[in-house]
This record gives sequence, C-alpha cells and structure tokens, in this order.
Amino acid sequence: MNTHLLAAAPAISVEGGKILGTVGAGGIATVLTLILWVGIREPKGGGGDGPGGKGGGKKSRIRKRLTSDQAQWTGVVAGTLYMVAGSIWVVGKNLSDAFASVFTNGGFGTAGLGAVSLLLASIMYFRELSPGKAAITGIVAAGVWAQAGGIWGLPQAVILTGAHAVGAV
Repeated sequence: MNTHLLAAAPAISVEGGKILGTVGAGGIATVLTLILWVGIREPKGGGGDGPGGKGGGKKSRIRKRLTSDQAQWTGVVAGTLYMVAGSIWVVGKNLSDAFASVFTNGGFGTAGLGAVSLLLASIMYFRELSPGKAAITGIVAAGVWAQAGGIWGLPQAVILTGAHAVGAV
C-alpha cells in the first residue's frame, strides 16, 4: 500500500497589495531625501595619503552617485510625495510656490503656471545641471507641475498611481 502525502507550502501573499509593507508617503519622502542627500554629495577627504599628506586621512568613497538626470527625476518623485505627505514636507511646495511667484506676479508680463512649467522643463531638458542643482530643480518642478494642471499633471498622476500600486501611499 503506497500512501503519498503531499504537503503544500503556505501561499506567500502580499497583504492588501502592499509590496513594501506599510511605508506611507512620509516614509518614502524621507527615503528619497536620503537618497538625494547621499547621492549628490562629493566624497570627503582628498587623497587618503594619511597624516601630513594631501588627504589628511582616510578617503571616503561613494558606492553610487546620482547622475544629473537621476537626481532631477528623483527630485520630481520626492517633490510629489512631499506634497502628499504634508507635515514638515510642505517646504517643497513652499519652494515651488516661491519660484513660480517670481514669474507669475506680473514682473514678466502675463505668465501663468504653464509658462513656469515650460521654463522648468526647458532647463531640465537643455541643461545638464550638477546633481544637487538638478535635484532642487526636480523638487521645484514637481510642485509647479502639480499646480499647473493639464499635461503638466501627468508626472504627478503616474507617480501617485505607481506609489499607490505598491502600497506606499
């Protein structure tokens, strides 16, 4: 008499579709800020020659450094999630509002948020900024684009749809 027992492994599931677990917009905003901060910084310590040498000690290394494009799009995602997270993250929206008001307050004639959005998109496309400046430009662009509406709202819609799909928002 052959008796075969078949034991099934428990099903692995993602609770409620939350691939990352419970993260939240504030958590993702914090992580993206950290990525920007460490990804755009220059290594400290010059040459690593030791005391008396040029470097003055151990040379630090960067495992991964963000390119200008990576920094600006990480900035756009971070800026979008800053607006969703609220709390201390309203600084990103305030920065966007301040930048936009320079152009929309009448000093440049009749200019709306669409024009400011086009200005930012032009800078992002035609200029290769340093990663730090690119990150700030991305954060500012996220706020301006969200307020401008129209086609400029597409990045925000895509980012928030993706964040919702993984359970981050």
